[in-house]
Amino acid sequence: MMQMASCGSHDMDMEEDDVSQTQQEDVPTPVPPPTSRNKGKRKERSSGTTSGSKKKKSARSWEFSVPTSNGTTNMKKLLQTCKFFQVWEAAGNFKDQNQTVLTPTGSDGTLSLRKVSESVVKEAPNELIVLAQLPLAFIEGIRWRHFCSKVLLPTPVCRKTSTKEIVKIYADRKATMKIILGKNKQRLSLTTDIWVAPYTVASYMVITAHFIDANFQLKKMIIGFKNVGDHKGGTIAQVLLDFLEEWDIKKIFCITVDNATANTSALRKFKAGFLLKNGADALVLKGDFLHLRCATHILNLIVKQGLMEVDDSISAIRNGIQYVRSSTPRLQSFEFRVESGKMSRGSLPLDVKTRWNSTYLMLDQALKFRSAFDKMKTNEKPYLDYFDEIVEGKKRIGPPTNCDWEVTERLAQFLDIFYNSTLVLSASKSVAAHKIYNEIVAITRMIYLIDEQAGDDNELKYKALSMLTKLKKYWNPFKDPVARGKDKNCEMNKLLIVASVFDPRKKMKFAQLCFEKLFGKDTIEYRVMYDSTLAILKRLFDEYSASASNSSSSSGTGNSQSQGVSSTQSQDQVRGEVLSKRTLANGVGYERMDNLFEELVKQSGIEESSNEVDLYLKEALDNPKLMKGTEYDVLSWWMRNSLKFPILSLIAKDILAIQVSSVASESAFSTSGRMLDPHRSCLTHYMIEVLMYTEQWLKCEIHFSEKGVSTIEQMLSHVELQDDLMREYEPEFHL
Repeated sequence: MMQMASCGSHDMDMEEDDVSQTQQEDVPTPVPPPTSRNKGKRKERSSGTTSGSKKKKSARSWEFSVPTSNGTTNMKKLLQTCKFFQVWEAAGNFKDQNQTVLTPTGSDGTLSLRKVSESVVKEAPNELIVLAQLPLAFIEGIRWRHFCSKVLLPTPVCRKTSTKEIVKIYADRKATMKIILGKNKQRLSLTTDIWVAPYTVASYMVITAHFIDANFQLKKMIIGFKNVGDHKGGTIAQVLLDFLEEWDIKKIFCITVDNATANTSALRKFKAGFLLKNGADALVLKGDFLHLRCATHILNLIVKQGLMEVDDSISAIRNGIQYVRSSTPRLQSFEFRVESGKMSRGSLPLDVKTRWNSTYLMLDQALKFRSAFDKMKTNEKPYLDYFDEIVEGKKRIGPPTNCDWEVTERLAQFLDIFYNSTLVLSASKSVAAHKIYNEIVAITRMIYLIDEQAGDDNELKYKALSMLTKLKKYWNPFKDPVARGKDKNCEMNKLLIVASVFDPRKKMKFAQLCFEKLFGKDTIEYRVMYDSTLAILKRLFDEYSASASNSSSSSGTGNSQSQGVSSTQSQDQVRGEVLSKRTLANGVGYERMDNLFEELVKQSGIEESSNEVDLYLKEALDNPKLMKGTEYDVLSWWMRNSLKFPILSLIAKDILAIQVSSVASESAFSTSGRMLDPHRSCLTHYMIEVLMYTEQWLKCEIHFSEKGVSTIEQMLSHVELQDDLMREYEPEFHL
């Protein structure tokens, strides 16, 4: 027990010694008073550690790893003195929690500062769904969620929330569009088209307004997308009237529709109702030139008829291409025969049956490899066995014979003409009204030329005559009073000819040349066409001049500011008259030179409005030197010369805004009509309208240039790229 006590006392003594030693070590060393050496030195600040030890910081990142329980005062003071943070906070980023980044604003590569906010990130997926015509359930799908996780986007919202936000976008855009059209008091040109839902077979009528604004820029916006129960003329007319009343549109220049018979009846009823509701000024020239038939529809009808007449020959060639492209060994065998025939390499694309430009590409390429197909027919048994197979109860058509190749070659000559014209007329973001008559004359003369060069080829002559008859049915400049029923021709809207006069490079000279080539110089038809075109131009000028005079007089009496200006001008005029009649003290009178010049102008008639048309037609044709790849901008010319030709520039804005095609450029070559996306066809009528409205309005706001119709060269390059990729990534495929 004594030993244990002694041990315990010894331990306690040791602990007391340790404590005393620790206390001695913790006693701070007295700091000497400041001297001249350390007077200007900064005091050491607390490092924020848990104890009073002076641990040296090993790196700057240590400041950001201090536990928050030990204070962040030093960090706040550092932010207050940091110049970079002050600039960042001044830009509003600290409060809005946005990040300013350099972002391209358009296709020209211009950079601007933009803030990426959470609201923008939430809005972008909704716009993507609308623009890409994706299903509403896409926002909840694995594809979008995987994308968000890859790029570290916020968690996507549900379908219900996304649908509500899309409807809100629609409501906001519609209010904005009504304000824009409310401020714009000029005439509008309309296009109408019918869309069909593939599953419900419901029909929707779409109405698009086109106009040229004060900056001479072509604008378009959809103002109607509504379910229609039938395609009768009365129904179509009433839908048009209802939408124009909803958007408070009271002036129309022209309406472009397809060639359906119901549209002729519809526009006749619409014309009567619209004039009754809005007065005689609602339509130009009493609505005599209101109805314009869609040029793309007419071309597609002619092409469709030509394709139907040689459908078996096209099917034989299509089946031959399907055989070649169905497997790699078959393609190798075909290209071996191409090489043995010393032909150029290339690809054999397949067509989409409802898009005739792809059919034209397929036939054009197949004709280059005709000898290779002939060789396969003579020495490749699997090729012949392929055409002996039964498809849908019938033997497969083919292989292509010499007659099939000859028929196809004739057809390709015509398709080339219509293809080039469709590329010109299907432009939706640039004016094309001044180009259409050139295309009509070019097609007509080319068909005449093919007919003359056909010689003894009766098949080619028959095809040329068939297409020419179809062409004249819709674009005949003279109305046939004798023909009835299906043989009755539709008189061409002569505004298409007048529109070419508003091209400063052509004026009436181009129209005269076209009349001469079509009807012969100094013939009765030539004189009738020339006189009627000039008469329509002068009627337009007189009507717009009267309208401008009425609007200026009414605005002068209705606006107080205008009254002040008018009174000032009248005072100046009176003062000028007094000065002009002033006499000197000795009785000698004098006249001012500006008054003499005004009298000279009145006598010469230089500024008379009635001579504005004559002045424009007598001026030299505009002949600019354009760089290769650039297109003449007719709207820029009229904007520069709007002060010189004030009335004609107003007419130019309306007549050049005419859309010669009622279909979008991506559907210009389609022979199947407009079809709604299957994802949208099962939605309610209201939701379909919301999506279609919003899609078109968003496209109008996007500054990036949308790709138009793909040319034959572009389509072929895409096919060849796919073949090259197959050769590159398939090592077993060798040529």
